[in-house]
Amino acid sequence: MKKKIALLGGVLCAALLLSATGCGGGEKPDREASAFDDAQATLKITGVDESADGVISDELFGVFLEDINYASQALDDNMVKNGSFEKVTGAKYSDGKHGWTTSGASLTVKTDANGVMGESYKDYQNSYHLSYASVAATAGGTLVNSGYTPAPIAVKEGTDYIFSAFMKSSAAVEVTVTVTDGSTDYATVTVPVSGGWKKYERTVKATGTKAEGLKLQLKFSAAATVCLDAVSFETTDSTVGIKNYLYNAVKELEPKFIRFPGGCITEGEDYNQTYDWKNSIGAVSNGANAGNDEVPALNYTLNTESGDKEVTTYGEYVTREANVNLWENNGGEYFLMDYGIGFYEYFLLCDSLGASALPVLSCGKNCQGQSNGAALQGRHSKYIADYIRDAADLIEFAKGDKTTTWGAVRAAMGHEEPFEMNYLGVGNEQWDNYFTDYYEKFLEDDYFMEKCEQYNVQLIVGNHQRLEHCEGTLDFSKTTPTPRTSGVARDAALAYMNAGKISSLGEYGVQDHHYYNNPVDFLLNAHMYDNYTREGANRYEVFVGEYSANNAFNMSGYNVKYEINNWFSALSEAAAMTGFERNGDIVKLAAYAPMFAPVNTSQRHWAVDMMLFTNTELVRTANYYVQQLFMKNAGTRKLNSELNFASGVDTTFEPEGATGKKRALDRLYYVASVDEATGDYIVKIVNADDFTPVRLNIDLSGTRLTGIASVTEIWGDYADVNTQDDTPVAPVTYTAGFTKSVAGFRLAPASVTAIRFHTK
Repeated sequence: MKKKIALLGGVLCAALLLSATGCGGGEKPDREASAFDDAQATLKITGVDESADGVISDELFGVFLEDINYASQALDDNMVKNGSFEKVTGAKYSDGKHGWTTSGASLTVKTDANGVMGESYKDYQNSYHLSYASVAATAGGTLVNSGYTPAPIAVKEGTDYIFSAFMKSSAAVEVTVTVTDGSTDYATVTVPVSGGWKKYERTVKATGTKAEGLKLQLKFSAAATVCLDAVSFETTDSTVGIKNYLYNAVKELEPKFIRFPGGCITEGEDYNQTYDWKNSIGAVSNGANAGNDEVPALNYTLNTESGDKEVTTYGEYVTREANVNLWENNGGEYFLMDYGIGFYEYFLLCDSLGASALPVLSCGKNCQGQSNGAALQGRHSKYIADYIRDAADLIEFAKGDKTTTWGAVRAAMGHEEPFEMNYLGVGNEQWDNYFTDYYEKFLEDDYFMEKCEQYNVQLIVGNHQRLEHCEGTLDFSKTTPTPRTSGVARDAALAYMNAGKISSLGEYGVQDHHYYNNPVDFLLNAHMYDNYTREGANRYEVFVGEYSANNAFNMSGYNVKYEINNWFSALSEAAAMTGFERNGDIVKLAAYAPMFAPVNTSQRHWAVDMMLFTNTELVRTANYYVQQLFMKNAGTRKLNSELNFASGVDTTFEPEGATGKKRALDRLYYVASVDEATGDYIVKIVNADDFTPVRLNIDLSGTRLTGIASVTEIWGDYADVNTQDDTPVAPVTYTAGFTKSVAGFRLAPASVTAIRFHTK
């Protein structure tokens, strides 16, 4: 194996988090960055690009949270599987009992007027959709929950956990709740239950630590028929309902937006699989027309250690009607879309992170990537009219004040102030008649468009599934690869404009580009947005809604035989991200996808993911660290710059380890920008060559510099992969000092470097 020459000299900081100030404090640098006399390349910075094209989107780099790979099961602070005993038509387990076993008791799942909500949660067709359990128990009988297989129940000594459940009983009975492995109890509390429905809530402290083989057991002290709903066992080591070891990793990225909920689960293969944002906040369809929905008040008695009190809530977990999750069809563990993390929790997550919300809703057509692209019936069987109204109501739920219908619902749920939401996606990966028969119906609906205008929400239009369906990508079917002249969504926008319905392509919507491609494809297409139209009627903007480098799709014919989430994949994504930021006036948003997956590869629905979880730990992949570097070092306006190589220096290379058709790749990819809040000049540069370092001078003549730069570097071998046991790829930060206006940096082979020059 070849040996990579790492960066030498200076004291490396211990901290792995990227920092705008650096660990040197801006006073005494950790190492020197004197200019090279024999530089192989020079990057000349000549000032700030003050033109309209120089503006970089202030929401450029974000994340995509999709309920794929059991992400919701890992994220949710509630560890009980199927706590609401949901009976969902079309689900893999539709009897409502999945996750539960009994001993000395029998379990029946019911759906009728005797549930917690009574008559209030009956739809306009007089149908009940919310299930509950009826347990006929003998003295000493038990009801046991297995927890989720991909994210099992885990407890930590000294941590508080909250047990809660709606229960009623035919006789006075004590219910002893225990987290146990069958031989040792790690948390236990006894709850006296009698009479009609109450919500019982108790806090219990774990007396030990364990992450394997645990179950939640409810043991009944006497013979009785006990009904239960919304059984929950939550950790308090959480933020806005998200377990902290996962929440903190997202927070450390500093995303500007969060895309949610899909992806393919936005539409599903049929109506029962469609992600319904109104279901996710407990809305009831109590009229036959689109828009006849409301979130009724739920009045109940809450029983705690302090006794009983009467409460009124809106939209809590017990009121939410579950759907089938599309990814359940890919095998593996039970995967109901039970909305434990619904749209309200999503907005709270965005708010807590300082990120804007970017929802993607169904256009009324099912998932074409996994089905036939048929029309979906909607909440009131009004088809597309239902989906248009649902989208309009979501805008009002997010951004309306408390005097509006849906703004009042949000306020009643606990958040009086509107949330930040600047974009709304209509449809996901779709094509053909999606544009004319679905998306354009939204554009032509006065009520919906008035909501968009009133609340300043821009629309995002879907596109086909791959890189080759975007304008500007190289067409390798040609003898000399040349850029494609159009993309699927652009063609639709052009037809709509030529029909006289809009005056520019930009009015059609921001175009959603998705691509999962070979790393070499990413490198070869890193400049695809450089030549997009900036002026006139043909200008339009782009959202790179999903992307990651993998070995699945290969346009270039250059095969790469490395493991998933290897350093070469992350390196190639970094090259693409320089193009996103360099074209930040056109590329408004970009989100790596997906965000989470289990460490156990057999439990994944998607192979390449940013973070890998167990029930207590998280692996930050090389790809994660690249995302973090770009998010923490994003500029707000481009710098005028020019990169030149010294005479005789190769500007291209062919990567080792790749086979098939040979392609010459650029050695260096970069973007130069200014952070107007701090005044820092930022250079992010990728040396894609896997063997040869580059001596780089950066010339900032004419700029008032402090002589200190904060530097973050990530490097490794192409095949390096971060695991639970080893982290070969991680950022290193330090400060560099220089005395003149030219600084020198040695770019390691296969490296990504962010340099923040502090200005006076």
